[in-house]
Amino acid sequence: MLFTEIRRNQKLAARRSPMYDRNRFAKFLIYLFVAFWAAYLVLIGVSLPFVFEKGFSGMEPYDVLNACLPGILFLDFLLRFLFPTPTQEIKPYLLLPVRKQQLINVLLVQVGLKAFNLFWLFLFVPFAAMTVVRFFGIAGVVGYAAGIWLLMVANAYWSVLVRTLQRRHTAWVLLPLGFYGLQLLAESLFPEGGISCFFMTLGEAFMQGRVLAYLGVLVVIVLLGFLNSRVQVACIYSELNRREKVPQSKHTGRYRFLDRLGLTGEYMKLELKMIFRNNAPRKNFQMMTVVIVLFALSLLGLSHVGEEEFFGLHLYVVYCFTGYAISILSRIMAYEGNYLDGLLMRPGSLLYLFRAKYYVYCLLLVIPLVCMLPALIWGGTSVLLVFSQLVYTAGVTLPAIMLLALVNRKTAPLDASLMGKGQWNSPYQALSVAFAFFMPIALCRILFLWMEPSTAYLVCALLGLPGILLHPLWCRALYRKVLRKRHSLLENLRETR
Repeated sequence: MLFTEIRRNQKLAARRSPMYDRNRFAKFLIYLFVAFWAAYLVLIGVSLPFVFEKGFSGMEPYDVLNACLPGILFLDFLLRFLFPTPTQEIKPYLLLPVRKQQLINVLLVQVGLKAFNLFWLFLFVPFAAMTVVRFFGIAGVVGYAAGIWLLMVANAYWSVLVRTLQRRHTAWVLLPLGFYGLQLLAESLFPEGGISCFFMTLGEAFMQGRVLAYLGVLVVIVLLGFLNSRVQVACIYSELNRREKVPQSKHTGRYRFLDRLGLTGEYMKLELKMIFRNNAPRKNFQMMTVVIVLFALSLLGLSHVGEEEFFGLHLYVVYCFTGYAISILSRIMAYEGNYLDGLLMRPGSLLYLFRAKYYVYCLLLVIPLVCMLPALIWGGTSVLLVFSQLVYTAGVTLPAIMLLALVNRKTAPLDASLMGKGQWNSPYQALSVAFAFFMPIALCRILFLWMEPSTAYLVCALLGLPGILLHPLWCRALYRKVLRKRHSLLENLRETR
């Protein structure tokens, strides 16, 4: 059977990867991190019934959670951007005598059967065991869990469709924006019959075991699966038949202002050309710019921040500053794997490359800073918060992500936007993203226990200053460590091209 054969080949490919032995410890940390969040969701599921009973005395707790389902589905939609799409996994099978439509259908079935679709049950099952079982019994809990799983499967296919289209063209980002914008508009215009009321009714139908509710979600899954199948195949043929553009020489004088920086300036030009001329990094840059602008505009709605909005405010600010680093810089040495042989021909070239990368991504911090100016001027966002996270990102987050040069051993394609390799070079990238996201927030929360917010922000800024001032030293130290491993690095990067 094709499904079992593809699954067996995927397991063999993972075991035969040059990074298999190196990634074992990182995978252990990932599993530990997942187990922590699963336990955390269970704790939240057990605690929410008591919170809802106190805060919403006129409603049943399960109705309150069902009303929040659109927000949970939106969060799940965002998390799925970390996963590869079926078009990224089909490349090894293109030369086989198997219909591409059949391959895509099998890979789409795998999307629906992924274990991640069951992850949110760590929240819903304990919650249902404390609230639903009193009214609908064990059958109600099982029916509710099955309905939530079907919703997550439908959300998975919706996410795959959006990710495939936006990788094809950045303008497709307007599709999810319009979809979720219409949901917010309907909720504001029709508070008694909006999207939250629909999900309250749907959730109760799951608990009662109504067949029509399950059939409705199944119809949505089938329609999204059929649409995905057609779109994925069309995108595959489009990518296979595309013609390479002949590079134009009319912009040879671009970035001339960097000439005064010598060799470092030349490598800064190389980094900027890699971002803006190559398909894969350019798509990442465009998508991240859209997200940063949206997050910066969201800060306008958090002008008077209370304790309950602490996490949201800091997450928006941190994401704005770390966006380019986690989407492009986290692939350090992966993009360079396409031409690293030429780089190593000149002594000290990697040192200039590391310095140039650091300078370029420090300069890119100006973009989120400019985007956040309306929130600083009219929204009331703390200037100290933005300044501290700017300095912390430049002095702590960027050096930490650049350490991935020691562990990234898989070459990432520069021009394959649809059928390129998967999202992550190694599990260490996922750990670095988690560090970049949550470490500043956790640090501020801990500092708030002993000092005022303004003092805590200054401490965060002071933590970033050594990394900025001493960047020549840590860049040279990183260069020496990479140079010691250059032979194994070249071998692994060549094998994965």
